[in-house]
Amino acid sequence: MTLIHNYLYKEIILLTAAIIGILTFLLVALELFKVIEMIMYTDLPFWLVAKFVLLLIPFVLTLTIPTGLLAAVMIVFGRMSSDRELLALKASGIGLAPIVAPVIVVAVIFMVLNFWLVASVTPECRKEYNGMKHEIATNNPLALFNPEVVVDKIPGWRIYCSKKEGATLEDVILWQLDDDNHLKTSMRADQAKIDLDLEHQQLDMVLINERSEQYGPGGDPSKVQPGGRGAQMVVSFSLNSFYEKLQRRLAWMTLPEIQEVIFSMQSAPTGEDASPYLTELQARFSFSISCLTFVIVGIPLAIQTQRRETSFGTLIAISIVALYMLLDAVGKALKAKAGLYPELIIWTPNILFQAVGFWLFYRANRK
Repeated sequence: MTLIHNYLYKEIILLTAAIIGILTFLLVALELFKVIEMIMYTDLPFWLVAKFVLLLIPFVLTLTIPTGLLAAVMIVFGRMSSDRELLALKASGIGLAPIVAPVIVVAVIFMVLNFWLVASVTPECRKEYNGMKHEIATNNPLALFNPEVVVDKIPGWRIYCSKKEGATLEDVILWQLDDDNHLKTSMRADQAKIDLDLEHQQLDMVLINERSEQYGPGGDPSKVQPGGRGAQMVVSFSLNSFYEKLQRRLAWMTLPEIQEVIFSMQSAPTGEDASPYLTELQARFSFSISCLTFVIVGIPLAIQTQRRETSFGTLIAISIVALYMLLDAVGKALKAKAGLYPELIIWTPNILFQAVGFWLFYRANRK
């Protein structure tokens, strides 16, 4: 058994590391591409661009670690099952449990690593990453405006332009929203000039040949009324608004910070709903054990399919992860519905997948 265990340790760890490396590189590159235009317009030094990349890696790893482990398990055990190696081991009187023990050990190690990332490292990195983007946008507001991209970083506004030359925007459309994010006013301009007023901490947009429309309650398009027209109009945005709710976002809070908020709500009730915090707390614990869940469902599934192709194992792994993430997203979407107990619903993906995994294990061990 020592020889078999050493073989599994080597195959699983090396293959998992390789897949994690490839997926992390691709996802970081994809995420970085979203801010590349902003980086280009701000002329950032290389070390700051490198910091952007490094801050992205921990968050991406929380996704690629369980995915890489699952893909490695599917490939290794699919190949062993296809080559009848597992059948030979079972014929010699060795059950599945002793065979898969090394993989469970590896899964527990990755589970602990993933918990550390989601509990402490990732929130701090995401907070720093978004803080850097806000700072860049505040110091150089032109970085906010990219051609043919709707700007949604200014609370209560959506802005679009078809062309940009220096501080001048062409074919500009501004949508002003009400407190419920319904369309309130629509403004169009042939041209807009951007000016940064640091003394008053605001961004001024001078609209040339401006036309506007007023919408009815709730953004009702059937009650649109023509607004004003002007050769020139100035719209101002507070730079401080870019930082609205920056420090309070759940995704940027570490696990101890979330626990502290929950305890403070219990000791001194403020009327604020604790359900989102409870759900996020449970979501961190639930997601961290996804490594173990994927191994439990991945091993018997690979044995059942008996396919040795790397592409097949990777495809099945991505499909399982996508389904898991979908169920996880459903649980998080209900975090404001305290009556539905979203803090318990968030455990549904792990319970469901592990139940299926143990059932498949039972079937595979009987064959």
